[in-house]
Amino acid sequence: MSTRQQLQRALQDALRDAVGAPERWLERNEVRLPVGDAEAVAALERRGPEEPCEFDVSGLWAEVLRLYQGGLHPAVGLTVFHRGRCVLDRTVGHVAHHPGEPPGPVVELDTPFNLFSASKIVTATLIHALVEDHLIDLDRRVDHYLPGFGVHGKQHIRVRHLLNHTAGIPDMPTEVDVEAALRSGEVPLDALFALRPKWEPGSAHAYHPITSWVLLQQIAERVSGRGLAELLRARLLQPAGLRGMGYGVPADQVARVAQHASTGLAAPKLMSEIFERTIGVGLERAVQLTNSPTFLTAVLPSANVCGTGREVCAFLQLLLDGGRAVDGSRVLQARTIERAITDVTPVRLDGTFGFPMRYGLGMMMGGMRFSLFGLNTRGAFGHLGFTGVVVYADPVRQLAVAFLNTGKPMLAPGMVRWYWILQRLAMLVPREQVPWR
Repeated sequence: MSTRQQLQRALQDALRDAVGAPERWLERNEVRLPVGDAEAVAALERRGPEEPCEFDVSGLWAEVLRLYQGGLHPAVGLTVFHRGRCVLDRTVGHVAHHPGEPPGPVVELDTPFNLFSASKIVTATLIHALVEDHLIDLDRRVDHYLPGFGVHGKQHIRVRHLLNHTAGIPDMPTEVDVEAALRSGEVPLDALFALRPKWEPGSAHAYHPITSWVLLQQIAERVSGRGLAELLRARLLQPAGLRGMGYGVPADQVARVAQHASTGLAAPKLMSEIFERTIGVGLERAVQLTNSPTFLTAVLPSANVCGTGREVCAFLQLLLDGGRAVDGSRVLQARTIERAITDVTPVRLDGTFGFPMRYGLGMMMGGMRFSLFGLNTRGAFGHLGFTGVVVYADPVRQLAVAFLNTGKPMLAPGMVRWYWILQRLAMLVPREQVPWR
């Protein structure tokens, strides 16, 4: 039975008891946060400076409020840039609100959100910058940069395989203390060097949550002589005018970061097993660890970039503008970005999660029929972060989107509304034939 078939079976089993009395079954089994009436929710809204646009952002935000009122997310934020202008920048909810506990302070527009796996876009862009600087070659074998890595069949893994999830080493080594690794940001290299590929590198893809990104960090630090956080600031963020975004936050800012909460239904057994195999811990424990000060102050290239919705969209706008910053200065060459989003894998069932996926060099790519970013978004590129965070750019719609949320409902009926928000945005904004800039 394939991974996809197993997941479908697990979901069917999880919902079988709900058929006879769905409302009572959900009430008994689904974790939701208490949300006040419309007036109370309105008091939690924050709105930033927004420019007028030709599509209905008020209706889109009304859908976000309905999502928040469903009780699956302690906080939700949505920021949208269209043609380089911020047309929507709003948040609602609390910095922290865990089941059974009173809520914390209200989320403000400058509250940092953790992007989780959407951090991979930032790290991948940094790797492409080093390729542009002639410090890394995508077609070089990884063991050229990391001597000792090319054993047990890994001698054919190249840098591009690490970026597009085709390296064949998606699972965390069982001997790694994952909790310590998530707290410190350090994964023992000898454990990664001992891994054996599950397939011939480049022949299939399966999402790599952590392993390949630790290797990319090591390569970047060795060829540049700098730590990854310093390198990111100097090579990309400061030239782009982005000073608040980065890997984690300073220790005195930890309390300001929006915290995440386990909500929805209990994760199906198969999904929990996938988390434990590829990340090393289960879903609920991962939520706890990623709220910890040690995680939020570490450097994790695949999992802990923090920033506001406006900062994230400004980073995506840099990519949409062909590498030019707002002030017109060039941070990246247009061909560097074009390579990242045009050198893509075919659509295949992902070997980790079993869904149809298409990967660029560090990006999750949109599609016509199956896409994280809504139907008919083949030109879009971006990433999903830990069940609900979605950040993406769409060149043909000239959109940059940061859809930030802090609930972790691996399975819940309310997730339909989450996807509808993404689909509605894709339907609202017309496609344009915009040449690459």
